Amino acid sequence: MSVILLFFVMGISISFAQTPPSQPAISNAPITHDTIVPDLEITIALSINGKPAGEVNAGIWQNQAVLYKKLAAQLLIEHLRPDIYSVIFDSVFRDLTWLTADDFALVGISFEFDSAQLTISITIPPEYAPVVDIDFVPEQVPNYKPILRAAPFSGFIQNESALQISNVTSNTLNYSTQLLAMIDLMGTHLVGSGNISVSNAALSYSVDNAYALWSDFARKLQISLGKISIPVVGAQTQSTLYGISIGTSDFEKYIVRQGFIDDMTEFTIHKLARVSVEVNGKPIRTMLLAPGNYRILDLPFTSGLNEFVLRIEESDGNVQVLRRIIPRESNILQVGTSKFALSAGTGIQDWKELFASGYWLFGISPAFSGGFNIQADIRSAMGGLTWVSALPIGTINGSASLVGRWDGWGEMFAPAASANYVFSMPGNSSIPSLGLSFSYRGKGFMPPATSAPDSAPPSSLLSFSASLYSAIFSRTNASIGYSLNRILSSPTAMTHEIYASISQSFIKGGNLSLSGRLSFPSSGSPTFSAILTFSIMPRESYARSLNFMQTTDGTTSLGILDKFSAFGQVFDFNINTSSFLPGSGESSVFNIGVRNTSEFYDVSAAGSFAHDSSLNTDTLTGNLQFRTTLAFVGSHVAFTRQIPDSFILIATSPSLKKESALYRLSSGAQYFAAKGQNIILPLTSYTTTVLSVDLVESPINLNPRYPFVLVSPAFRSGILFQSDVVKRYMLYGRLVDTTGKPVEYLPGDIYDLGGSMVTSTFSDEMGHFEIYDILPGTYTIEWPEGYGTTQFELSESGEDTIDLGDVVVHSRGK
Repeated sequence: MSVILLFFVMGISISFAQTPPSQPAISNAPITHDTIVPDLEITIALSINGKPAGEVNAGIWQNQAVLYKKLAAQLLIEHLRPDIYSVIFDSVFRDLTWLTADDFALVGISFEFDSAQLTISITIPPEYAPVVDIDFVPEQVPNYKPILRAAPFSGFIQNESALQISNVTSNTLNYSTQLLAMIDLMGTHLVGSGNISVSNAALSYSVDNAYALWSDFARKLQISLGKISIPVVGAQTQSTLYGISIGTSDFEKYIVRQGFIDDMTEFTIHKLARVSVEVNGKPIRTMLLAPGNYRILDLPFTSGLNEFVLRIEESDGNVQVLRRIIPRESNILQVGTSKFALSAGTGIQDWKELFASGYWLFGISPAFSGGFNIQADIRSAMGGLTWVSALPIGTINGSASLVGRWDGWGEMFAPAASANYVFSMPGNSSIPSLGLSFSYRGKGFMPPATSAPDSAPPSSLLSFSASLYSAIFSRTNASIGYSLNRILSSPTAMTHEIYASISQSFIKGGNLSLSGRLSFPSSGSPTFSAILTFSIMPRESYARSLNFMQTTDGTTSLGILDKFSAFGQVFDFNINTSSFLPGSGESSVFNIGVRNTSEFYDVSAAGSFAHDSSLNTDTLTGNLQFRTTLAFVGSHVAFTRQIPDSFILIATSPSLKKESALYRLSSGAQYFAAKGQNIILPLTSYTTTVLSVDLVESPINLNPRYPFVLVSPAFRSGILFQSDVVKRYMLYGRLVDTTGKPVEYLPGDIYDLGGSMVTSTFSDEMGHFEIYDILPGTYTIEWPEGYGTTQFELSESGEDTIDLGDVVVHSRGK
């Protein structure tokens, strides 16, 4: 019956499915050919996608131009999606030193060499372009230099130290330190975590994890070796092993703010076009987009299947309409893609405890994914199916497992199954949200583990729950639910619970809620409990709140959070009490704490008083916690609060020791660095971002050497950016002809090495001209037709003004 139901759900899913957005397909097999030794190397003008990219050193080999691979990687990183870049340069071009036009053609990139004009034109398909997020930074196209990639050696050490003093057992003093370290060495990640504790002169320690991790982004694989926690799905147990695990990685997915994967809203524009977006028949927005890859985030999708319509009107009049049915379920894979993990090893308590685990999931349709899992120890083995589906109204997921044992502890075969259904419409709060859950556990069901069971086999159990949530008025919400648990083994027993709640929010940030629970035990009379909660959280101050709770059994709790300033610092202040008010009950607890955070540390102190009337005892406890992280890239170090993923370490040069700087990421986050301070900015793996630099209160002629930087992190990597300043200069000179006569009233345009116009100048009646606000570099002054051009190189100098002397030009017509 379950198999028939499964295929029925698959049929519904497939009938509503459509093809997902196409992704560029490049074989990641490395190219091999004879080693190329250029006959000579020359300077050639380069253009990428029709735009000048300056002059580069290229090789000439058998009358064709070849590019040095490292140079090509630097030039193209800003024009390629991170995954495309990794496949091309980390895999396909891995064993090459020089790249030919044929090599580029094999990965779908056009490379044309004009021997007469000494130019190279590289054309990259729009499908390869970095994805631009429409909601976040639609105007930010990664096109900045320099381009920073992961450093070959980086890492961090996170420390969380705690000191506790208590009057229990003769004023106990306990100190503990929790450490987490990660070192990235040429893409190999060494990870370790553990705890050291000292109490009453006794030292103890433990190692939670210690493993090496290899990440292959081109093939989307990860391998972990050491003391690891294995990945699981369904009813599998997540054991800690001494072993190895290999599987696909999740970091190639685009995770957006709600926690859902929105990569199915990606689309490609081949020509300038006006794009209109509709979701479930409702117009969302219209925008004008240039050729490239785009992704729209935060669309009003509902749970289940959603119709996503794009109308693309190109500048030449061609109109294209794309329709997709998109499931709102984070665990559904794209069609034809798979996800797997295989793990094996021994138990950490007993090396004789062998353990193996694995799963494989496959995207069968845009609305349905399914697969199987296996797990075994030396006493039992388990196999199971798991699946997730998006229906026209809601999403449903489930799993079924069967355990077989040969140790005689429980039943020889024991099954288990579960299913969950969710329906919600975030865009329409007037429609209630519904949740249904079902689970069944057969008698004696227990998944494989790294230790033998030490209790009686569990009874068979059936459980069911349902919940309904709805907005009654604009600020009034209500929910009601029911749960059932029934033990099927002898003796049978059944319990029920009904619970409900209603809450009212207020304009100024207050909330009042009342919830109740009616329980029907398997024997005895029903019991009722209720909780009244009142909270105030002013909308203009998220760090200030008051919470009060009262239960029917007399228990009360009160929580206050506020801020205050002292010693030039801002502190968080909190008070929490439980059953401390008069009439609350016999036992009470009072806590008070203060906390100060910065970009470099997090320190807090707390005190607790507990009174137990039944034992007539009082307990006093004090806690002091300090958290910080030491991060490093090469020989550069800096302190920060926490690094959950990748990071960029900004090290200041000696010229910035007297300047303060403000650093901004294209995500909107900004960080301030005081004079000469190294700081850490957190990043997300494989998410290319733009870093901008603003000097604060610096002289007007000082500017960041790199005002905009493109940052391209790898998996859990560190990047070094050596922030520096450069001075802007004023140049002056005299324009004369070949006879030394001043050339008066002549305009000129100044271009940089990349061919971009920087500024303009104009000579007076004596031939004098001035060029203002110009940075060091190589420039060309283009005079009107007949007067030729002037090239000059501006080097950094201690002077603010530089004399170019007499600049000779041809007279008109000569």
